[in-house]
Amino acid sequence: MTTDAQIKIESIDNYSQHLATVIKLWRANSKTLGNLPKGAFEERAAHRQILVALDSEGSCVGYLLYRRSRDWFAIAHLCIDPDCRGKGVAKQLVDRLKQITTSSRGIRLSCRRDYNLQGMWSSFGFIACKDTEGRSKKKKTILTRWVFEHNPLPLFSTMIQQQLESRLCAVIAPDIFWDLYTLKNDDSIDSEEGNILLADWVQTELNLCINDEILNQINRIDNSQERDSQRCFAESFTCLPCNNQRLEDNFNLLQEIIIRYNLKIHESNLRYIARSITSESNVFLTRDKQLLDLADVIYENFRFSVIHPEELILRLDELRDKPDYQPVRLSGTSLEQIQVQSGQEEFLANYFHNSKLKESQVEFQQKLRRYLAEHNKFECVVVRESDTSTFALIVYGKQKKHELEIPILRVGNHNLSSTLARHIIFKSILKSASEQRHFTRITDPYLEDAVTEAIQEDAFVKVLNGWLKANLSVVKTSSELSEYITSLVSNFGDEYDFIRKLANNLNNENIVIDAQSSVDIERFLFPAKITNYEIPTFIIPIQPRWASCLFDEHLANQMLPLDGFGAKPELAFNREAVYYRAIRNSRGLNAPCRILWYISETQREGKGKGFYNVRHIRACSYVDEVIIGKPKELYRRFQRLGVYQLSDVESISKDRKTGNIMAIRFSNTELFNNPVSYQELQQVLNKDNLLLVSPNKINKESFIRLYNLRNR
Repeated sequence: MTTDAQIKIESIDNYSQHLATVIKLWRANSKTLGNLPKGAFEERAAHRQILVALDSEGSCVGYLLYRRSRDWFAIAHLCIDPDCRGKGVAKQLVDRLKQITTSSRGIRLSCRRDYNLQGMWSSFGFIACKDTEGRSKKKKTILTRWVFEHNPLPLFSTMIQQQLESRLCAVIAPDIFWDLYTLKNDDSIDSEEGNILLADWVQTELNLCINDEILNQINRIDNSQERDSQRCFAESFTCLPCNNQRLEDNFNLLQEIIIRYNLKIHESNLRYIARSITSESNVFLTRDKQLLDLADVIYENFRFSVIHPEELILRLDELRDKPDYQPVRLSGTSLEQIQVQSGQEEFLANYFHNSKLKESQVEFQQKLRRYLAEHNKFECVVVRESDTSTFALIVYGKQKKHELEIPILRVGNHNLSSTLARHIIFKSILKSASEQRHFTRITDPYLEDAVTEAIQEDAFVKVLNGWLKANLSVVKTSSELSEYITSLVSNFGDEYDFIRKLANNLNNENIVIDAQSSVDIERFLFPAKITNYEIPTFIIPIQPRWASCLFDEHLANQMLPLDGFGAKPELAFNREAVYYRAIRNSRGLNAPCRILWYISETQREGKGKGFYNVRHIRACSYVDEVIIGKPKELYRRFQRLGVYQLSDVESISKDRKTGNIMAIRFSNTELFNNPVSYQELQQVLNKDNLLLVSPNKINKESFIRLYNLRNR
């Protein structure tokens, strides 16, 4: 393996020309390395257990001698030519040994404490586990046992898994570890914050954890009795393992962040944080102001929460005292959306963890516990049918003002999975826009196939840590929108380049050539509306019973929980639907166009027939297709999208000559927060006694005024 330093690492046998150089290096450094029996080098070489470092000229400038002892590999010598020290050669030798020992328990070594190599072994990822007395008769020496573990014992792993299954796991920072240690050993100190972390009720909710790097920090203490005492205290905490490859990646990224923000954090503290990020915990407790100030950046890069202990305790306390949330009917169906409660983690993990992508139940539970604990930043909801069936789980993250994050989005495996995934994503986009956020980001790394397919169909762009979509709740001309977007993302990273490119092209006449291309751009930025684009708009009257089944969940909810009322889930969750009407007086209605839905109060409905807030414009949709044909043909074609019976469709035809009717396929329906009344509609259109019994085409100016009234 050739590196940037032009060093090549290879193993040698007992016939290698480099063996003599290895022995020569040993003799020159034997006072440090110690003696070996005659023939030991030849024997190790015969087993190919000597690694050598060769420079660009092929000369041996260092070696690593090791042996195997049952499940472990032990480093006996690590020696570098004095002229090549400090150039990363030792790390390259150790890294090669790591590569060839991955199937073992790990690597061990003993190193004299007075050699002062603690920093080197720690930087190589080794952990200082314990001290033993050296065998030297001339001088009392202390040996430190260093360990790099690849694969923990299964029993040990199982014990940790059991610890993680029951409670939220939070890694405590070294500063909190020292405080708790001092509190335990000094009765004169009374720390309210330390005491609350150790309170019985907190212990039932929270599992305070550490990681191995704390042992390296303890190892820096000169007093041996104090080291032993703190190691003993460390054993009272759950010590979380981590994946070593991911650890290095996370450590390197952390270093970049620290440099970027010009912070000074000791390398061991940085490694402690990196190990915490790489473990199965999602929460890090610290009082370090530097880290707390960096919490948003760390979350952005690692989806890892850095919290002050007092804040977490407060959140846990609120969670315990919080009353159950009342369920909300989902889109006018018999399904309901309800907040996840503490204690449901195991049930939800059984149902929603993605074993197909090797997500463990413990990993899932820990993430969900973290989101429940930080309920000021996250909202966790399930979609269910009473208490009998659970259909979906969604977690919303609201740390960023400009962006709604979805760190968990699961729909399980049932006949509604695909439809429900599309519905949830669409509603999430509307939620983000209604909260005046400009983007929706899905960061769940264990997405089910149904969810991934839905995301790809919905103008999300693949970015480094998930999927990103723009959702601008604005009404502007193309030039205004271009300036708005450019200003909005001016301080954002490269992953927002897709929206920058669109902003540059908004005024390009060669791109916006017709109504369809105009609608495509609006859909990409949905729910944005571009006022100077030539997109035809129609007001279409619809009876409340059809509106309640096709798109208006608020009207549907008016009829729940009465038996036989409410929308069918498989239809209500469709992003698109079909509305049938007579072809007479269609006023040029064709696709693509916009629709403003006017909920009528016709004689046939009997003054709304129990519905209220009728005679209002209540929603806006896009028309994707307008088809004219025989009732039975259209019914068969769009049966999956409609709520009509064949008899309903056949009763529409008023054209005795052809018997044809019109089917309007529409999608992306946006319900108005404030419906526009009939009186307001008359004022905007400047028409008294306005008759709305058929499609009514309106101009751009009227559409803008009516649409803007939705959020007045």
